[in-house]
Amino acid sequence: MGNINAPKIEYFESFASEIQSKFQRVKNLVDHTVSSGDYHEEIIRTVLRNFLTKRYSVKKGFIYKGEGEVSRQIDILIIDENAPAAYLFQEGDFAIVLPTAVIAVLEVKTTLTKPEFKLAVENLASAKRLMEFPITLPAIIFGYQGTIPSDENLDTWFRETPLPEDREELAPTVMMFSEAGKLLTPCSEDGSFQLSGKHYYKIFRSDDTKVNNNDLGWQLSVMLAIIITACEGKENARTRSLATGYGGQLIQSQGAQKSHERFTFGHGMSELENEPFGSIKEG
Repeated sequence: MGNINAPKIEYFESFASEIQSKFQRVKNLVDHTVSSGDYHEEIIRTVLRNFLTKRYSVKKGFIYKGEGEVSRQIDILIIDENAPAAYLFQEGDFAIVLPTAVIAVLEVKTTLTKPEFKLAVENLASAKRLMEFPITLPAIIFGYQGTIPSDENLDTWFRETPLPEDREELAPTVMMFSEAGKLLTPCSEDGSFQLSGKHYYKIFRSDDTKVNNNDLGWQLSVMLAIIITACEGKENARTRSLATGYGGQLIQSQGAQKSHERFTFGHGMSELENEPFGSIKEG
């Protein structure tokens, strides 16, 4: 898919600069993890609202399927306001919603460490398991800062974090390490992005295509592409349309590469043999 209609990556970088400025501003004044964490979630919610129509609300809360079938609290819920039955409760930005109204879920971590990584995976899995088709619900981990996602660290994190019920479809869609300029996502062997898969690869852009070291604007474009594509998919299913969406066009694939190394929940790192270190294809 081409991306001739996508804004330049510098446009997304302007939002990335706002995110980083607000994060640093609060960090310089407040060292209270819970309070600042709430605000850091709101920074991301504000960015998402900029790109979504009024049809979609950006809130936090729980997903309720029935008695005893409730998710853990989720940092960010993307909710379809056009769903015939969406809310069981809402007040301000807090909501308890039905699974059919949920478009995407996100966990936002001020400092992404191994315990926070494991917690985020479990929280997102608690949401995905309530879906009729868990694989179709984008589930994103966004980390502002934290442990460097080196091969050694990721090997430990993945090896010591088995998926709940050992169900591959409950795994996150993408994990963003904003400070390090890396993201992890499942890829097919030809390098195409996938919503779900057994193996995760580190995805990053070559230095000559980056706008700055952490390339957060590019990471944001990938996150928005996933969420907007999910919104479009929901609408296409409702209208039984096969219309080509805009979401995928937001991914600026030029210069994007995936690592030789791949990471699997419950197993850790392995390395592909005889595969060139190639560019990412758009899925």
